[in-house]
Amino acid sequence: MKVAIVVFDGVQALDVAGPLDVFAEANTFLSEHQRYEVTLVGREAGAVTCSNGMQLAVSRGYADSDVQWDLLLVAGGPQLPDVHPSNEFLAWLQNQARSASRFGSVCNGAFVLAHAGLLDGKEVTTHWSDAGRLSNEFPHANVQPDRIFVRDGRLFTSAGVTAGIDLCLALVAEDWGHELAVRVAKRLVVYIQREGGQSQYSPYIGAGKDEDPILSKVYRYVSEHITDTLSIEALASA
Repeated sequence: MKVAIVVFDGVQALDVAGPLDVFAEANTFLSEHQRYEVTLVGREAGAVTCSNGMQLAVSRGYADSDVQWDLLLVAGGPQLPDVHPSNEFLAWLQNQARSASRFGSVCNGAFVLAHAGLLDGKEVTTHWSDAGRLSNEFPHANVQPDRIFVRDGRLFTSAGVTAGIDLCLALVAEDWGHELAVRVAKRLVVYIQREGGQSQYSPYIGAGKDEDPILSKVYRYVSEHITDTLSIEALASA
């Protein structure tokens, strides 16, 4: 299976490394003709610098060849919501998405898909901190801010950063079964399926402004003393 991960200068390293490692670990359990062939695709072949300063070697520019990818994922990055991709790139992305078996994004790579019109009428998610902006700027997308990843037909989108691992484990499970995905998750020492959604990581989603202030105090106390043995008396005191 030919997999393309679209990257750019300022990309979040974990948005790329997470999926790469899931597919690489899956390949250790697959025969040669079954394996994922993963390629980093950028504006042009060469190197891109991640937001943490690490450099990635990009083997293909998006216009270098007429390869049709089976799976195409757009990685995210801290500054990506402020970027408007070129019309040429968006046309390439639209063509690839039209023919790919599956396509999607990791983190706020969803903004790139949105600029290409590929999120219109679809259920999607992105990093919790960008969900409101994605919904406001692209109102035809049905943004689910608390989901770890979302599938809508051939479209897959994930929450922020490490959620790309969750997304790709789900893709592996779809391709080769749940048992193989569990084996990959064990190798990577991650959950095959996390409990809860993004709200457990977001200070904004977890407690709304209309929430009972007494319950908010208890929620905050428990979060700050999560390793303690908490009695009813301690919670009442808090």
